[in-house]
Amino acid sequence: MVAFVFTAATAFASGNHADETITVGSTKHRTFFVFKAQKKFVGATVEIYASNGNLLTAQSLERRKMIIDFGGASTDTYTIRITKDGARREYQYIKH
Repeated sequence: MVAFVFTAATAFASGNHADETITVGSTKHRTFFVFKAQKKFVGATVEIYASNGNLLTAQSLERRKMIIDFGGASTDTYTIRITKDGARREYQYIKH
């Protein structure tokens, strides 16, 4: 199971685009994928796909920061796709 968590993260790594940051963090029981999108992506659709192409979940990006909890997810390579008004960003998350 993959869960969206809407809280602020305290540490970020540099992203590929200006004004975007990404980090992957973990605790003893959870693994998080955290990103801070550009302002233009607020209201975008965030979709998570399994490696076989199946859509697992989708949700609207209500704030610039989003935390996705992969703690209960199966071992796989996931694609996180953010789209709005023809603009799109994709990230991969590998769960071991």
